[in-house]
Amino acid sequence: MDFIPVANVWVEEEDAKAVYEVVRSGWLSKGKKVDEFESNFAREVNAKHAIAVNSGTSALHVVLAAMEIGLNDEVIVPSLTFISSANVVLYQKAKLVLVENDPLTFNTTAEIIEKAITPKTKAIMPVDMNGMPIDYDAILSVGKKYNIPVIADSAESLGARYKGKQVGEIAETHCFSFFPNKAITTGEGGMVTTNNSSLAEKMRIILNQGQSERYRHVTLGYNYRMNDIQAALGIMQLKRLNQFLCEKEKIVKRYNEIFKNYSNIIQCPHMPQYVTQHSWYMYAIQVDEHKRDSLVQYLTQNNVQTRLSFPPVHTQPFYQQQLGYSNESYPVAYRTWKRLINLPIWPGISNAQIEYVAQKVIEGLGIRFK
Repeated sequence: MDFIPVANVWVEEEDAKAVYEVVRSGWLSKGKKVDEFESNFAREVNAKHAIAVNSGTSALHVVLAAMEIGLNDEVIVPSLTFISSANVVLYQKAKLVLVENDPLTFNTTAEIIEKAITPKTKAIMPVDMNGMPIDYDAILSVGKKYNIPVIADSAESLGARYKGKQVGEIAETHCFSFFPNKAITTGEGGMVTTNNSSLAEKMRIILNQGQSERYRHVTLGYNYRMNDIQAALGIMQLKRLNQFLCEKEKIVKRYNEIFKNYSNIIQCPHMPQYVTQHSWYMYAIQVDEHKRDSLVQYLTQNNVQTRLSFPPVHTQPFYQQQLGYSNESYPVAYRTWKRLINLPIWPGISNAQIEYVAQKVIEGLGIRFK
C-alpha cells in the first residue's frame, strides 16, 4: 500500500480560480473578500458577528485582549490542548491555570473547572478537542454562576453541533482555526464569532493595529488581519463544509464497524448524547499506553501516518521550566495522551485504505485481523 497521510488538504480547481481572481484584481490585503467571508461564516454558524484574523492563535489572543485580561488575572485552560491555548494567556501577562480532562471525551468538564475557580479567575477557555463539543450548558452555567466569560476554543470543531445548536453560536465567543488540516482552510487563518456587538468592535480595532479609523490608534493593537487572498479561498471552502463533514462521517462509521470487534484492546471515540454532530478533526483511538509507541512505529513501517495528538501543556519543556510542572502534575491529561493515536481521516480516502489502516492497527497490537 502506498503512503497514507493522517490528513490531506481538500482544494479544488474552483478554489484556485477564486484565489487567482483576487491576485489579478490587484487588491491583495484586507478588503471586500474578507467582508464577504465574515458575513458568510456568521450566517453558517448562526452568529451575529464573525471577525476574521490571520490564525487561530490570533483569534484566541484578540478575545483576551478585547476582554482586557491582564496581569494577575487567572485564565482556566485544559492541559490537554494545543500549545497556543496556553501561550495566549501569557501574551497578556495573565496567570495560566491548567486543569484536567475527562479521559473519555478528552474535554474538560464543568466540575473540573469549578474546582479551579478563585476570586482572580477572569476567563474560562475550554477546548472542543478533536472537534467534539464540550458540554456547553454545564460549563456556561458555571461561568454564569461566577460571572466569568467562557471563551470557547473551537479551533477544531467547525460544523459540530451541541444539542442541535451550531458551535459558533453558543458561548460568548468561539475561536476557529483554518490551518490546512481543519474542516476548511485558508492556508493560515482564523475567525472569532460572537453575539456581543461592543466586544466585536473592540476586536476589530485591536486586530488592525489598534485603529478606530485610518491612522487613528486608540489602543495597543496587533497586525492580525486576514487578507483577501485567504478569504477568497475560505469563501469557496465554506461552501463544501457540509460535504466535508458527510465524508468524514462515512470514514468514522467504517472505522467503528471494524474496531467494534476489538473493543477489548481498542477504544473508539466516545460520543456523549449532547453531541448532535462531531466535526471529526481527527479520529482518535485509545490503546494500552505501553503498546502505543510500538504500534505507531509498526504503522509507520507500513506506510500509515499517525499523530499522537498534542502533548499536554504541562509536559512541554517551556512550561516545565517557567511554571515548575512535571509530567505528573496533571496525571489524567498525561495518561490520556499516552494512550491516544490519531488515524488517517480525510475526504477522498478509499475504503481499501481505511481497511488497510484498521488491519495494520490490529496487527500492530499483536492480534490476528478477522
